[in-house]
Amino acid sequence: MTRRGWLATAALGLAGCQRPAPLPVLATVPEFSLVDETGAPFAGSRLTGRIWVANFMFTSCAATCPRQSTVLQRLQRETAVDLVSFTVDVKRDTPAVLAAYARRFGADPARWHFLTGPEAELHRLAYSVFQVGSVDGQLEHSARLLLVDGQRRYRGSFPSAGEDGVGRLLVGIEQVAGAA
Repeated sequence: MTRRGWLATAALGLAGCQRPAPLPVLATVPEFSLVDETGAPFAGSRLTGRIWVANFMFTSCAATCPRQSTVLQRLQRETAVDLVSFTVDVKRDTPAVLAAYARRFGADPARWHFLTGPEAELHRLAYSVFQVGSVDGQLEHSARLLLVDGQRRYRGSFPSAGEDGVGRLLVGIEQVAGAA
């Protein structure tokens, strides 16, 4: 290897060892009250003290939702975080429909929650807290995965497509876990 090639390799290796910048606090997730896939009430306070990754999806989606759910399935295997899938289709995604979808992706009910409830409450979370769109019956939603720390602080939004985005999410999870 030439001297220039060795220096380039060494520089890349050192860059990989640098600590990433701390994740910002984008918002604090307020208390919310929804219904889970079993039909039981689900209070957002259940997630206090837990790191969690959320997404907005709907079960009849054939585009980005299956990809997002596959990434969450991977996170369920590779991490200890909780997972929260909020539906944007409150008319069709009943608890029974969400439960069937959860089974399709092998969701561990102790860690992966599928939530529905009043459209206004889901809209408040999507639009005002996470700033990823509206829940208004149009079934438009973001394909981003949303990281929340144990103090219910929204810390980052990561693309669900591509290994780079998932890799950045995994680094973010490690950062907030290390800061806890």
